[in-house]
Amino acid sequence: MSETNNIRKEKPLVSIIVPNYNHEQFLVQRLDTILNQTFQDFELIILDDHSTDNSKDIIERYRMASEKISHIIYNEENSGSPFLQWQKGLSLVTGEFVWIAESYDYSDLTFLEKMISLLKNNSLCNISYCCSHLVDEGGNIMPIDWDRN
Repeated sequence: MSETNNIRKEKPLVSIIVPNYNHEQFLVQRLDTILNQTFQDFELIILDDHSTDNSKDIIERYRMASEKISHIIYNEENSGSPFLQWQKGLSLVTGEFVWIAESYDYSDLTFLEKMISLLKNNSLCNISYCCSHLVDEGGNIMPIDWDRN
């Protein structure tokens, strides 16, 4: 089921795709860290791959809370593939740049500001990647070798 939320008159610089499947425990933090970015020229596309938890309730709370949300799509069946969700999201983007923001992650509130600055200043760059930190259930950054203990 595809639903368009708000129609923007201008194309945003960034299209953010959030593919979700059963990540209700992370979804509020993920969406809040997107919607509260210091860089605000973006649209948000939320895709739910037929979650069986309360993800839909959480997503619906955000529907009218932000004009940044351009699409919310709920699959009627689970696709079984995050890559199919990425592809669906990519078919909806209108921005010059795309950020695939997985639903189980969150970001620093200056993430887009920093990344867009780097991309704009490097016109030959077509894709970018940044350092990520693993965090525990309490939000504490884990050591690089956490899995070697």
